[in-house]
Amino acid sequence: MKVTSIGAPQSPIRNAGGANGPGGTGFSDKLSSAIDRVSDQQLAADDKLAQLASGQDVDLHGTMIALEEADITLRTMVTVRDKVVSAYQEIMNMAI
Repeated sequence: MKVTSIGAPQSPIRNAGGANGPGGTGFSDKLSSAIDRVSDQQLAADDKLAQLASGQDVDLHGTMIALEEADITLRTMVTVRDKVVSAYQEIMNMAI
């Protein structure tokens, strides 16, 4: 499991350029890595919350920040999903 440090929030969809961006990766690769980052943040926040609930000596502020970052990245990913589905539906409804 990859644990990210608390700091400047990272966008789960950063550099999601064209089909084959400068690094040679496609959209599906970038989407997959963005989903992995969101999942990693969720797991890290869950671990901190579990440590706090079990009574371990955990920084309360750091835990709350990790939970909020995980919530923000998840909401961002849901918004991206909604926009992709909407774009797909528009394309499917286009007259040929």
